[in-house]
Amino acid sequence: MDWNSDGEMDIISGDRNGTFNVFLRDDTALVGYKEFKLMDSTVLDVGGNSQPFALDWNGDGKKDLIIGCESGQVLFWPNLTSDTWPMFQTAETVAADGDPIYLYRVNPVVFDLDQDGVNDLICGENGGYVLYYRNTGTNSNPALAAAETLKTPTGLPVQSGGSSVLGSRCWFGFWDADSLPDILLSAFDGYVELFRGGLPVGLEEGKPAPAPLALRAGPNPTTGRSTISCEAPASAELVVCDNLGRVVRHLGVLSGRSVQSWDGRNDSGVRLNNGVYFCRLTGSGQTASARIVLSR
Repeated sequence: MDWNSDGEMDIISGDRNGTFNVFLRDDTALVGYKEFKLMDSTVLDVGGNSQPFALDWNGDGKKDLIIGCESGQVLFWPNLTSDTWPMFQTAETVAADGDPIYLYRVNPVVFDLDQDGVNDLICGENGGYVLYYRNTGTNSNPALAAAETLKTPTGLPVQSGGSSVLGSRCWFGFWDADSLPDILLSAFDGYVELFRGGLPVGLEEGKPAPAPLALRAGPNPTTGRSTISCEAPASAELVVCDNLGRVVRHLGVLSGRSVQSWDGRNDSGVRLNNGVYFCRLTGSGQTASARIVLSR
């Protein structure tokens, strides 16, 4: 991720001791800020097995921290300074369905799993399961529903298939560049497994499926402006997402055939970093997506 908003990809990590670490990329190497400090110069320490995820959790345009820890809490550390050098002081406990989340050795990830334009929370935990907390609020004011255990299309829980299912850690994205989110999962045995997104199921018997959505984007790669050709039999929303599924640009609601354009900027008009993005068309219970590679 780009921690200091300079256009270069950096690394953030937790550790066994419970502290938080930042490694910034410069021209030749990574510069480490180990045991990252709070605004009062004390070390940011969650007590053991810290697992951080950085994003704008409260909709103020600045990167915040979501950190899981050995004690089982998911902690929200709001950014009190700027997006170019985030700083923190106090944490808030993240709750779901009115109660604080408690999952021993929890590993949180923020991702729009149901593809409704709002970030959800997904957590791996020590027992090996992956728990999904649907965000029924907004990106600026999250409200998490009660946990649901993620399952495969056959109804079995998503778990490691190795010698030990314990300590699940997960990542969500579009591994194969289609419109269905995929899961990368690891556990105590150290293997990494890919769970590909399943196809929609459950159409009522005798009810015809809606006409499919169509979406194309080009050129690829693009230096900043893409042409997006869309076809939707009914009203559908067109957005651009980053590779974690977070909406970075809303391009409007449309129907029928149309041609839209994207200038490589987010909703605030800021030029986005080089990388892989997805335009996504959602409507009539369907989603279609197309890959855009931004390379200036």
